[in-house]
Amino acid sequence: MYKQQLCAGLRLAVVAAAVALVSACGTVSKVDSAGKTTQPVFPAMKSASMPEGYYVNLENLGKIGPGMTKNQVMELIGHPQFSEGMFFVREWDYILKFRQPNGQPDKVCQYKVLFDKDMIAQSFYFLPTDCMAPSVVEQHENKQVQHITLSADATFGFGSDTLRPLGIAALDDVVAKMEKAHVTGIDIIGYTDRIGSAASNEALSLRRANAVRNYLVSHGVPGSVITVDGRGSAEPLVNCPGPKTAAVIECLAPNRRTTITIQTQQ
Repeated sequence: MYKQQLCAGLRLAVVAAAVALVSACGTVSKVDSAGKTTQPVFPAMKSASMPEGYYVNLENLGKIGPGMTKNQVMELIGHPQFSEGMFFVREWDYILKFRQPNGQPDKVCQYKVLFDKDMIAQSFYFLPTDCMAPSVVEQHENKQVQHITLSADATFGFGSDTLRPLGIAALDDVVAKMEKAHVTGIDIIGYTDRIGSAASNEALSLRRANAVRNYLVSHGVPGSVITVDGRGSAEPLVNCPGPKTAAVIECLAPNRRTTITIQTQQ
């Protein structure tokens, strides 16, 4: 009799623990079965295992997209930094750091991955939302000039001019900011690092600038106000001497970029 009561008690304890685990690991952001949410909720950074964040490989981050398993996400950017666990959870959070050129302070952003009912990644969010498209705004007498820099490593694949999910998310944020503005001009310039021939770098940088232009136009931005240019390895932000090595390629990352300058009439 005592043995039966003990076994029953153990079974209840296991069930209770499982229910508690699922409840604790649920979805703070109210994720639906398709892996979507109308309001992403980010946890307090101080509760992370690494509240200071860590430097993420932009090439790997740019590869993240819908349809990936948890193992594939972890292989690219590591385990989430909050106590969300591995099983049942449909919401992973990270704190990511990005080096900035010209001695500027590192940029720190929160990153969220949402999974559907089958634990397949479907949605991705940044806090701040323009993390991958930081901007500098200049105020003039009757106009405003906004300078936006997109990292090529996160926006495009290596040697590619096809926009990645992170690049699309950054451009969606740009489009949203322009919806209520009277845009009078947009200049898009693509850049590469010094590795490779000058001709191939200039061609790649122009294709990437045109890819950004085409995306903006497809989302309602008038093509008549947009100009594009590809400058290859010109105007580098950092200088990293030495032959082509992994360390040099990483050092040259700030040079691989696409800039967007938006002029609006006030």
